Amino acid sequence: MLTRTEGIILRTQKYGEADLIVTCLTPDRGIIKAFAKSSRKTKSRFGSSLEPLTHARISLWGKEQSAMQKITQADIISSFHGLRESYYDFVNISKLAEILISMMPEGIPNRRLFSFFLNILNFIKSSVPGQREALHLIARIRLLAAIGCAPRLSGCGRCGAKSLDFYPDSGTVLCRRCAAAPDRAGKPFIRIGHRTVHFYAHSIEWPMNISNRLRPDSRTLSELSGLLDRHLNHLLSGKLQSSGFPEAVSPGNRHAFAGG
Repeated sequence: MLTRTEGIILRTQKYGEADLIVTCLTPDRGIIKAFAKSSRKTKSRFGSSLEPLTHARISLWGKEQSAMQKITQADIISSFHGLRESYYDFVNISKLAEILISMMPEGIPNRRLFSFFLNILNFIKSSVPGQREALHLIARIRLLAAIGCAPRLSGCGRCGAKSLDFYPDSGTVLCRRCAAAPDRAGKPFIRIGHRTVHFYAHSIEWPMNISNRLRPDSRTLSELSGLLDRHLNHLLSGKLQSSGFPEAVSPGNRHAFAGG
């Protein structure tokens, strides 16, 4: 049975001597894995259509309920070549892809999430490099909010009182009274600043297409990035693999990245 869809390539894994297992985000079937035969050969009919981050029209052969269909054709809609070639952008967007793969079940249709992720790619692509540190962080926050896993910083997760102490094991700030409960004894927390809370709130509330108006300072970005890392470490019981990539690279520098 031949079916057609469109998808954003989230990840590719080498299989055998010349094949790939491709993980894509689709609007009508959610996250799927598919098999691309001989796609790593020099004269492959797929060309660059299965490169990570590519938005493509995909033809699949096999039963939809099967564990893995076969990709018979893929045609590029948008390659996002520039994002893939920028090491800084690729590392940060890889974090988004890994969050999706790790936290979303396969085979569940979600057109809203597909459109959201595609809009993120287009928005970052159209932004200037000097804005991208904040935009990548905002994208991570918005993605976590979209899948219902964003940390709560607006008030104590138990009583609603204001607090600046974030507890990664609870995914929320807790006031001193609630944090002192018998079941909370000795739990580690992160003290955050008012600017971090305000920037976080605006990141979620403002539409993505005007979020480049936000101008957080470097301390706010660093503090919030560290908080999100700790939050994700707890949710995933370990670090994102993409967090292990070197990050000492200026957003303005571009490096070739060999995917796979």
